[in-house]
Amino acid sequence: SVMSLRRAKVWLVDSISLLRLLAALLFASLAFQDIPLLINAGIYVFAMVSDLIDGYLARRLRAETYFGKVVDLVSDKSMTVISLLYAAERGINLLPLALIAVRDIIMIGARLIVIDGSQLLPTNKILGGIMALLLWGNTLFLLSASDDRLIQIASWIYWACAIIFVSNLVARIYTSADRIRVSSTQEER
Repeated sequence: SVMSLRRAKVWLVDSISLLRLLAALLFASLAFQDIPLLINAGIYVFAMVSDLIDGYLARRLRAETYFGKVVDLVSDKSMTVISLLYAAERGINLLPLALIAVRDIIMIGARLIVIDGSQLLPTNKILGGIMALLLWGNTLFLLSASDDRLIQIASWIYWACAIIFVSNLVARIYTSADRIRVSSTQEER
């Protein structure tokens, strides 16, 4: 039936998002164990690629659901948090990592505020995708970095990500100032 076919499509897409979350957690638990780099990198690459696959399939199969969006968001943010924690453990300066983390927390909170049917600070999927790819790709680079010079390059990339993320957040807040004022005067419903 049409309904069971839709359920199967939704299940497929949601399962890929959940597998990303599990892969991120598996990466976190194995990252500093004595296992081959190829295994850790493979787990991390799977998690990265699954983000592209589930989004593509959700749109292509028309299998987008609210639950799926939440699972996707949680899986994405888990990847980011795990990436930042890994970078911190590898000795990357905490300031750019903290700036990226705080920006993500602010954006999650802002997504919960809806004014006239749209998010307070709407997300830009293209910029968000590019930045996630840059951040996660840098973590993959850091995973294979074996000398101080390569770790320094990874550090510069985290700084670049932090500057872009913070600049983007400031620009969004500035362009949404009127909407923010409206939201601060509305009562909770």
